[in-house]
Amino acid sequence: MQKKLWNKDFILMLQGGTVSGLGDLLYSVAIGFWVYEMTGSNTLMGVMSSISMFMSMIVMPFSGTIIDKCNRKAVIVGMDVLRGIIMLVVGALALVGKLSVGVVLLAAFLASGCSVFFSPAVSTLMIDIIPHNDMVRGQSIFSGVQTFVNLVGKALSGALVAFCGVPLIITLNGVSYLISAVTEMFITVPKTKHQGEAVTLRGVFSDFGNGLKAIGKNPFLRMGIPCCLLINLLSGGVLSLMLPFVMEKGFTVDMYGYLMAVQTAASFVCVSLLGIIRLTPKQRFFALSAGFLMDIVFCVLYFSAKNFTLLCVLAFIANFGNTLGNGIFSASLSLALPEDNRGGILGLFSAGGIGGTALSAVIYGILCDIFPVYLVFIVGTLLSAAPLMLMCVHKATREFIMEH
Repeated sequence: MQKKLWNKDFILMLQGGTVSGLGDLLYSVAIGFWVYEMTGSNTLMGVMSSISMFMSMIVMPFSGTIIDKCNRKAVIVGMDVLRGIIMLVVGALALVGKLSVGVVLLAAFLASGCSVFFSPAVSTLMIDIIPHNDMVRGQSIFSGVQTFVNLVGKALSGALVAFCGVPLIITLNGVSYLISAVTEMFITVPKTKHQGEAVTLRGVFSDFGNGLKAIGKNPFLRMGIPCCLLINLLSGGVLSLMLPFVMEKGFTVDMYGYLMAVQTAASFVCVSLLGIIRLTPKQRFFALSAGFLMDIVFCVLYFSAKNFTLLCVLAFIANFGNTLGNGIFSASLSLALPEDNRGGILGLFSAGGIGGTALSAVIYGILCDIFPVYLVFIVGTLLSAAPLMLMCVHKATREFIMEH
């Protein structure tokens, strides 16, 4: 474990994440706009958004255990190279006018296959390169830099898509992955306890079972994973249908970009504060609960608003609360993971949350083709309040946050 926060590896991870994050952001806006313009289907947008989530839900519990035995540096660099090549191929097809919805869905499937190995490798590496006594600050700074890039990117995304065109944006995303891969080659990655062990089907399932047992022994994880699954099932679909929501309100694509920038600005302000202020364990618990409560209340008001300025203000407050709750929760979870099965347990937990969001994206897409988008958003958010509040007030949550 590193002794200081601003070490070489932490800075290199910031650089790599910043470049590829900006490319991903512009690509998601461009390809979402392209699919919506080509089909006008909310259901298809939900399916497209859910592909990577379903892949993560099914594969990540096992990919995490595989990562525990692999060279994480090779995985991180290799997956970025593969994703870069995929995006360059898609960009080339778009440039010659041969891009189709089928190709877009296939690219999403292949890229998500890379992500399910890339994500646990990065997540476990961050735990190694950030001093444990600075975990909240370290993760907040990492998130803050990425959020700042998202803030700038989302503010300009609509204009960039209109000015550069979808093909060029996709190509730039491919280039950003390759740049990130070059940066990541210079990171010093510590060996894991089980690195070098043979990866066998029997061993993967054995590690998966050990992960389940470890979760079952922890009162918070035993309660938290089902709650996360339910919360994301009830409200996660909102993320995949923000563009139709904005269009339904009578706003433009440029205004969609501004709204996304406002939400990102809220996250940036929040993670900046978390990166500066040291909270006591008791303060962390109350901040987590208050943040999630703010998210629920102001999301309902935000989805109901008709004035764009008011909508942006409410969205800022809601997203600030969401970032506050999730930032504290994520740091505590990272510190609680046992080193010998860190990737497996993190994969299981992530799969629970992502799985709920994936199912939600499909369900929301179908419902939003039948009912007004804003109404579906409001009902889903209100339903998610019950498991969220249960998790916040549960004794196991309080003890978990206070201890980590």
